[in-house]
Amino acid sequence: MEGHDGAAGGAERRAVLDLVEEAAGAMCRSEQRVCWALARGIESDMEPAAYSVLSAVRLAGSCRVTDLSATLGMSRSAVSGHVAALQRLGLVERGSTSGDERSQPVALTEEGRRRVDHARGARRSYFRRQLEGWNQADVLDLAELLSRFNASYLGAEVADVAAPSVPGAVRRP
Repeated sequence: MEGHDGAAGGAERRAVLDLVEEAAGAMCRSEQRVCWALARGIESDMEPAAYSVLSAVRLAGSCRVTDLSATLGMSRSAVSGHVAALQRLGLVERGSTSGDERSQPVALTEEGRRRVDHARGARRSYFRRQLEGWNQADVLDLAELLSRFNASYLGAEVADVAAPSVPGAVRRP
């Protein structure tokens, strides 16, 4: 794919990039299914987004709802709702500070840590099983390419995809 300057090369590159976009979408859908299963493994009626909040608290340690919101790309009200549900389940607790609930630190309880660590262990076992037949070099290449892709993808401006232009759509100011 070195020569992507010409019309044929540009079309070939676009076709390959379309394949990457489709594979990334399939990976996102697979991740959603895995998160659904992990959430259900922690609590039978837990939403996958609540599992994402729980995992983010596990990785960040004690953190504020506003920080979780920014990390997860979710609204503060949605994160607050998930934190409240997780708190009712005894999986997280809020620290004591005066003022707005969003500024109170959120941390895992011992039970929350135990359950999320169990789920993470199950997730790792799942990944290991999926990559069992792969040779070490391919696994290392995949890890490096995914890391590069995530750094590029997460660092990109989201505004380009947040509001795609749709013919006939009314744009709101």
